Amino acid sequence: MPMADPLIWHCCRQRAGPLTKECRALRPRFRPGETALDHRAKAELKRYQRSAVNRKQVDRLEIRLALLGPTGTHYTLTYEDEHLPGDFGGVRRSLRAFLSRVGRWRDGRPLDYAYAIEGLHGDRRYHIHFACPYADLAPTEISRIWRQGTVDDEPVLLTHPVKDVQTGEWVTVCDGGYRRLAEYFNKEPTDGFFIPLGRHPWGCSRSLNAKVQPPEIWMDASGAIDIPPSVLWARRGGTENDFGAYNYASWISSL
Repeated sequence: MPMADPLIWHCCRQRAGPLTKECRALRPRFRPGETALDHRAKAELKRYQRSAVNRKQVDRLEIRLALLGPTGTHYTLTYEDEHLPGDFGGVRRSLRAFLSRVGRWRDGRPLDYAYAIEGLHGDRRYHIHFACPYADLAPTEISRIWRQGTVDDEPVLLTHPVKDVQTGEWVTVCDGGYRRLAEYFNKEPTDGFFIPLGRHPWGCSRSLNAKVQPPEIWMDASGAIDIPPSVLWARRGGTENDFGAYNYASWISSL
């Protein structure tokens, strides 16, 4: 009786600043008698499984926000009534003017940043979300450069102390802010009016995009993902069905 083929997991790991994302997947096997729809679905999984840590828009932005480091700061730039643009193009022009002033303020030194333009939720007024390292542009500097309204700021990584139930010691944990902010930047779809169809809801500087490293790829006999014992934040999940098995985990290392 022939021995069954050993299970070989296709593994992919992406590192960005203090963030690590890892997935392990069993490639689905084609079976006699399955439908053409099942065959196409399995072929799609085979094609994309190695890029599973950065395939979706939220994943790609999460990686870039993590590259801003532990001091990444999220700014909300709002407009006063007299400066409120009438359309998306006007917001883009004011954003370009703001970025030009940022460049002059920094004497031409490149800045790692990400941004998103929004206008659908809340009071339906256009506003800009902007994230960059605190050390490169502090709130007082942003407030002087942004001339069209107000500026609010908060850390990308919101941390708070909790007491370890086993040791009784206080430890610092966070809310996984890179993922939270990436989901927030991607929450508003294009609608053809506020956000034109076909326009991405967010963008990043060239210097930030250039720092994204290719993922590590290898094969393993185990589908288990080991998360280090001391991390600020972690999440994991997985699924198993006729299309194979998939495990994933993300974590933020202690700062």
